[in-house]
Amino acid sequence: MKQVKQMVFVIAIILAVAEWILPSEAGAWSRGHFYVIGTGPAGPRMATLQALDVIKRMDVITASVKHVKLFDEFIGDKPVLFDPWKGLWDYKGKSYRELGKEERARFDVERFRVRDKRVEQIKDLLSKGKDVGLLDSGNPCLFGPSHWYVEQLDHDDVVIIPGMGCDAAAMAALGKSTIPAYDTRFVMQTSPMFLMNRNMEDRRILKDLSKYPTTMVLYMALRNPESLFAALKETLPPDMPCAVVYWAGHPDKQRILRGRVADMGQKLSKEKEGFMGLLFIGRFLEGKPYEAAKK
Repeated sequence: MKQVKQMVFVIAIILAVAEWILPSEAGAWSRGHFYVIGTGPAGPRMATLQALDVIKRMDVITASVKHVKLFDEFIGDKPVLFDPWKGLWDYKGKSYRELGKEERARFDVERFRVRDKRVEQIKDLLSKGKDVGLLDSGNPCLFGPSHWYVEQLDHDDVVIIPGMGCDAAAMAALGKSTIPAYDTRFVMQTSPMFLMNRNMEDRRILKDLSKYPTTMVLYMALRNPESLFAALKETLPPDMPCAVVYWAGHPDKQRILRGRVADMGQKLSKEKEGFMGLLFIGRFLEGKPYEAAKK
């Protein structure tokens, strides 16, 4: 009887640990799970040990060609089901940004058809007890395209493995405290297209933000830098410091471009790279922001 009680106790401990580590698995051992694996910004050296371990344990992988190559050592001979981003940002060999009005309308229909077909493939594998891992860059829950798939699946079938975002790598490169910093009230992370709409026409929010000392972290902000800074100049002081960290976390590519609101748009317009950079705007970029906040 004593041995039986000990065995029951051991099993209870194992289940408790499993639920703590991977909550969804403990509730449904017979089904597979869809793992969104945050891999960080620049390959295995920037990924967590948890992420690398989970990749090894998957039955099937969905990943871009780039990620398959970067994580080949951990993927091994696992089947790669598809590139999850192919067809979501391109249409008949063109980037979605290059599409005319009629092509864009067809693309908007096609990308959902492609996505839904893939979701059915994933669901079929999960029903057979297979674990499917999607390799997503950075932090999957901040500008993470993996939610194209996540939101189509049952919540209990999804496990998200956190990853370090490019913002963390970029902030480390800058070596400054984003907050506390002087009298800064908050740190805002967004994209110009969400802040002011796609054509940066709704600028009322900039006037509201200018009332408060703010640190801005802007994603996807390099495509039309002169238009962006023309808008920012309407409410921000010309001497407000700015910086772009290009290829954050990539040791062979990472670099920083600095400027002020007055001249940053012009500086960025001369740069060849128009996507892989994170824009920071705020007083935290100069002096001793942390100490000043404490004093």
